[in-house]
Amino acid sequence: MAINNDRDVDSKEDLLAFAISNFTKFGSKRFSMDELAQSIGISKKTIYKYFDSKEELVTESLQYLLKNVRNAIENYVRENPNEEEPLQTIVFIYKLALTNLQAINPSFFYGLNKYYPKASKAYADFRADIIWNVVFPLLEKAQKMGQIRPNVNVELTCKVFLSRMEDTVYAKTNLFEEYSVQELLDHIVVNNLLGILTLEYLQDCKLDK
Repeated sequence: MAINNDRDVDSKEDLLAFAISNFTKFGSKRFSMDELAQSIGISKKTIYKYFDSKEELVTESLQYLLKNVRNAIENYVRENPNEEEPLQTIVFIYKLALTNLQAINPSFFYGLNKYYPKASKAYADFRADIIWNVVFPLLEKAQKMGQIRPNVNVELTCKVFLSRMEDTVYAKTNLFEEYSVQELLDHIVVNNLLGILTLEYLQDCKLDK
């Protein structure tokens, strides 16, 4: 989400966009309200006109970002109504997730977990919602359509390699510093999906990357 820090803040939504851009770049704890006000060119008093605390701002700005992600998923589903390819939607969702994670400093999540429990819970709830209310039903659908082998436990599949992607890409070293989004998508998601497909579907599989 590219933000132009030279423009004026005309609304609360503008402020949320500026805030999440800076929090994800510099860290939710490290980037202060004073720095945010200075970078936007407004007084800190103006920020507190909209938000009672920094935690409220961090939480609402994160929810603003997550809403944009959710809208992107819904737009993709609406524009690609092919019900025969539920796995394509899963690949899109995780490519979108990786693209967003690539732009986020790992210290952002560290700050959420340690200092901003409401924001951390909002992120955890969003992640769980996407996995269990969007991805999991798509896997079940693919299995019923004969695309995934009947002996595959799709619930376990979600738990093993489709949950908590940020823990994978930020483990020990930031994998984004070594690999592209496409490489990570292939090895974390696509290759694992290919491994659970039926032979019949695999022969004609056009799983876009």
